[in-house]
Amino acid sequence: MYKFPEENKELECSSCLNGLDDEEYISALGQEWHAECFRCSACDTQLSSWYFEKDGLLFCKNDYWTKFGESCQQCSEIITGPVMVAGDHNFHPECFCCKLCNSFIGDGDSYALVERSKLYCGQCYRRQMQPLSTNLTTQKVTPHSIRLVEIPWTKGNRIGIRLAIDENQKGAPISSAGLGCPSGVRIS
Repeated sequence: MYKFPEENKELECSSCLNGLDDEEYISALGQEWHAECFRCSACDTQLSSWYFEKDGLLFCKNDYWTKFGESCQQCSEIITGPVMVAGDHNFHPECFCCKLCNSFIGDGDSYALVERSKLYCGQCYRRQMQPLSTNLTTQKVTPHSIRLVEIPWTKGNRIGIRLAIDENQKGAPISSAGLGCPSGVRIS
């Protein structure tokens, strides 16, 4: 059996646990294997010197990408090389193309991802959006807005609202249910 010179320790195969003797072996991931024991943990195919590792397990290329690879948003095939990213979606570079004109969108080109999945080149996006924006300017549209109303803490760590009572203000009175204020008070 082969021994480590510095430790005088016998080498054993990480798979079959038999000694490595004087036979040829593969050393990878800080362990040693008989060449015939160096196999994919998913399909049991004998591996060459090219392998993939995940969580201490060995994989052939196909099984690694099938289990851990990400698929292309456009063609649904596994991405094994360079990737183009738009939003939360990954694309093969050759699949990163405009939904309308099918032109490839290269690195640095302008693009828009609409509705989280529709990819447009900059030109097509502007052409598509321009008619929409001209329609909006001719119609009176109330914009959507979200406002965060912050109610400050008062002394004693209580939340308080200052109310002003304007008895001369016209309008329907606000219900006082649960507000602790007299009916007929309008908060404005």
